[in-house]
Amino acid sequence: MKKQLFGGIMITVLCIGLLTGCNGGTKMPDYSDYVTLGDYVGLEYEPLSQEVTDEEMQAQIDYFLSQMGETTELTEGTVKNGDTINLDYIGYVDGEAFEGGSTDGAGTELTIGSHRYIDDFEEQLIGHEVGEEGIEVQVTFPDDYKNADGTPNELAGKDATFVCKINSIYQTTQPEELTDELVAANTSYGTVNSFLDALKMDYETYKAQQADAQMRADLITAAIENATVNGYPEDEVHELLEMTLNGAKETAEANNLTYEGYLAMLQDASGRPYTQETYEADAEEYVRKLLVEKMVVCLIAEREGFKATKQEIDDYVQKEVEGNTAIDEEQMYELYTTEDLAYAVIYDKVMDFLIENAIAI
Repeated sequence: MKKQLFGGIMITVLCIGLLTGCNGGTKMPDYSDYVTLGDYVGLEYEPLSQEVTDEEMQAQIDYFLSQMGETTELTEGTVKNGDTINLDYIGYVDGEAFEGGSTDGAGTELTIGSHRYIDDFEEQLIGHEVGEEGIEVQVTFPDDYKNADGTPNELAGKDATFVCKINSIYQTTQPEELTDELVAANTSYGTVNSFLDALKMDYETYKAQQADAQMRADLITAAIENATVNGYPEDEVHELLEMTLNGAKETAEANNLTYEGYLAMLQDASGRPYTQETYEADAEEYVRKLLVEKMVVCLIAEREGFKATKQEIDDYVQKEVEGNTAIDEEQMYELYTTEDLAYAVIYDKVMDFLIENAIAI
């Protein structure tokens, strides 16, 4: 769907029949006890530039050319930072090979500098030659090293030696410039000029969409910042938080992971793996932030007299599923409640109102 529909956090499904015959439209909850509106008319925003620069066009050309590259496997050469290599290794702790620490001679790909491996494993391979065997890489497992399911790994905090062999280096070469032949063979266009014209038009559309999205984000953020939050409907906070946490638990179960193990695979804003405590704290903060947005939108709608009729909700649903093979109208009505869909309609009305009354600076 084109917007979050209250952050994608859905409450218990209600009967669509509740709207039957309600031609006056659906009103949203009254949040006046929790939020006092500030200024929301005449909000200022700074439009993003929609001009496509020469540098941006060149970046698009470079990306296209990179997709035309051919990769060969070199059986000689010296490993450099940024190289993608194929290597084998066996890991030892206290002189003993440990389970899961070997490629078993099958080889594995690794890009030097990707930091996929612990410590400075990758950096220690720089300067070694293809075919070289017996390369010893010294590392220390992190103190919080865990298994895939989030349980502590017995290797945590231990020193290890990986004995490596460099099997090959992958080298990718790409065309140096666009030609009519290259364009005709790989696109629906026959010449470089026609391809570049279409590429620029696509990028102009992209930048226009980005500018529109940024304008909308800036305006709703300004309306929220101008409002005063006096409290929260705690029952709604609790209900939405429970749905968020249950969603994470269901995802973990669907992937045969423990709840703690699944959270450990996620990262917080600082790049640290989540624990149950930190995830639930962030989830509550997220829910409260979304709820503030909903409260402000609903109060603006109430003040301006915006409502969502059944016809508007039906039109919204039909628009959302047009060209969407992942969901149909029936599924939309099953997945989302009357209030969710009404809120989506009202959100659009409020956003259109903010835009119509905004000032570009």
